[in-house]
Amino acid sequence: MTIAVGFRCVDGVVLAADSQYTEGLAKLYGQKIFPIPSNSYYALTIAGSGAVPSLKGIVGQIEEKLQQQIGAKSTSFSALKSIVEEVLRTYYPKHIDSAPKAKRDDLEVQLLVAAWVAGHGTRLFETYRTFVTEVAQHRSIGAGSLLVEFLRKTLLPPSGRPSVEVAKPLAAYMVWAAREFVQFCGGRTFVRALLNNGTDRRVWSEEIREAEEYFQDFFNNLAYLRRLLDTAVAPGDVDIGPYSELLKDKLVEFKQKQKTYIDRQDQNRIGFHPKQPA
Repeated sequence: MTIAVGFRCVDGVVLAADSQYTEGLAKLYGQKIFPIPSNSYYALTIAGSGAVPSLKGIVGQIEEKLQQQIGAKSTSFSALKSIVEEVLRTYYPKHIDSAPKAKRDDLEVQLLVAAWVAGHGTRLFETYRTFVTEVAQHRSIGAGSLLVEFLRKTLLPPSGRPSVEVAKPLAAYMVWAAREFVQFCGGRTFVRALLNNGTDRRVWSEEIREAEEYFQDFFNNLAYLRRLLDTAVAPGDVDIGPYSELLKDKLVEFKQKQKTYIDRQDQNRIGFHPKQPA
């Protein structure tokens, strides 16, 4: 099952996933986020949970259909959604539903699809078998989804969409937590962002590691507040000044590192100039 997370942001879509999957009793590791090359009018980035062979097969067929039906032309979100649905309606009966009943669950897959269309920004979609639906804000799929939803409610406000730069470290930490505490989740964390200008960005492993460590440290520091609940601490003796300064220092340090990664990506980025619809 594993875990995949998607955030629809004000300036793009963030996808994150672990890298562990199982075949029988074996634990294997592989890619679960797939950017599909853009024709400068549209782009897709797909993350999945479930059977990696099914995931790779479906992504490959989606890429083929995009080339056949759209090619170098402009397109729309509805057309992209229809192509994904068409592939799923063909793939499921042929490769999953036709398998012996005892093996079908091992072949199931669920997708999170980030889509960009020139002049219209980005959207996030999720699949369930052969159905594709649009996601308004966020979605998690796979064995670790309940833990991820708990963390989302803890760390994000109940309404509104975050920015990509807010969602990236949160998504990285959520996948880390699932890897640590949920069976069938494991391996490394991968994060990608599809921006509203059509740029697909892979988040570097160092940046992912920094995000994981920052939020681990954040929750460890909550132990200070927990000690203040002890009856031995009189109400008048409660002092969170040192704690607030510690939080501030850690946050400033983390934001400085974030800025460094953004600057490095901008400097190393291969030029991409999306076309505008006629």
